[in-house]
Amino acid sequence: MSSKKSKNNSSDSKEDSTRLKNKKSNGTRLDSSSDKKSKPEIKFKKGKKITKSIKRIESEILHIQTQMKKIENDLNTILKFIETGKKT
Repeated sequence: MSSKKSKNNSSDSKEDSTRLKNKKSNGTRLDSSSDKKSKPEIKFKKGKKITKSIKRIESEILHIQTQMKKIENDLNTILKFIETGKKT
């Protein structure tokens, strides 16, 4: 008798595990449909953040470029002074 009970218990546990799996899969199916509604909004927000970051980086690059041009001009004037000083 005990062997029959253990067999029944094992089959019951298998049924329970399949029920749990089905519940989980059903739950994820419901979640995925609701996620589809929120995903475009999330993607839009992420896109906005990325665009902001790109604009910020571009402005920093422009600022660095202007600073480099100023440094180039300063170095050119220094070279001119050095050259004129050596000639005299």
